[in-house]
Amino acid sequence: MASENAFNKRLTAETTMDKVEGLLEHFNLPPKVIAFIRANQRIIQISLAIVIAAVVFGALYSSYRERIREEASSTLAKAMQQSDEGRAEALNKVVEEYASTSSALWAKIELAHLDMKNGSFSAAGDKYGKVLADLKKTNPLYPLVLFGMAQSFEADKKYTEATTQYDLLKAYKGFEHIAYSGMARIEEMQGNIDKAIAIHNNFLLTIGDDPSFAQAQEEISAKIARLKARQ
Repeated sequence: MASENAFNKRLTAETTMDKVEGLLEHFNLPPKVIAFIRANQRIIQISLAIVIAAVVFGALYSSYRERIREEASSTLAKAMQQSDEGRAEALNKVVEEYASTSSALWAKIELAHLDMKNGSFSAAGDKYGKVLADLKKTNPLYPLVLFGMAQSFEADKKYTEATTQYDLLKAYKGFEHIAYSGMARIEEMQGNIDKAIAIHNNFLLTIGDDPSFAQAQEEISAKIARLKARQ
C-alpha cells in the first residue's frame, strides 16, 4: 500500500507538471520563453506574490487614507460650527489628529484667522508664517496665507514687514489690487503721501487697459485724487 501511495503521489506530480507545460504551450509561447519560465518558476511565483501583495496593500491603504480624509473633513466642519470659545480647541484637535490631511492645513489657517479676530496679531503672524513655510509657492493657498500674514503685520504696526509681504503678494494673479492698495495704505498711514500716490500709479501702469480691472481703475484714480488734495 505504501508503494502504491508513493506511486500515486509521483503520478500526480507528473500530471500537474504536464498541465503546466500544456498551459504554457496553449499560449503559443516561444520555446525559449517556456524554458525560461520552467527554469525560474520559483522566482516568478515569489515575484507574482509580491506584486499581488503590493496591489492589495495599495488598495487597502488608499481606502484607509480616504476614510481619514473624510473623518478630518467632518471634524473640521464641526469645529467651524463651534463658538469662538470652543473653536480654537476643536481646530487644534484637527491639527493634532489629522496632521497629514488638507483639513489640518485649513485648521491651522483658521487658527491664525481666529487670532486676528481676537486681536492677537503677533500670534497670528507666527501661525501664518509656519503655514507658509510648509507650502509651495505654486500652491493656490500660498497667496491667501501671504495676504493674511501681511494683514497681521500691518495690524501689529510692523509696517516694514507688512510691506515686504504685500510686495510679494503683487506677483500673484488676482491679488495685484489688494497688494498695491496695502502698500499704498501703509505709506499713507505713515504720512508718506507722495509714496502712496506713486504706488497707486504703479498699479495703474501694471493693469494698463485690462477691462477686468475697470472698477479697480476707478477706485484707485479716486484715491489718487484724494491724496493729491492732501498735498
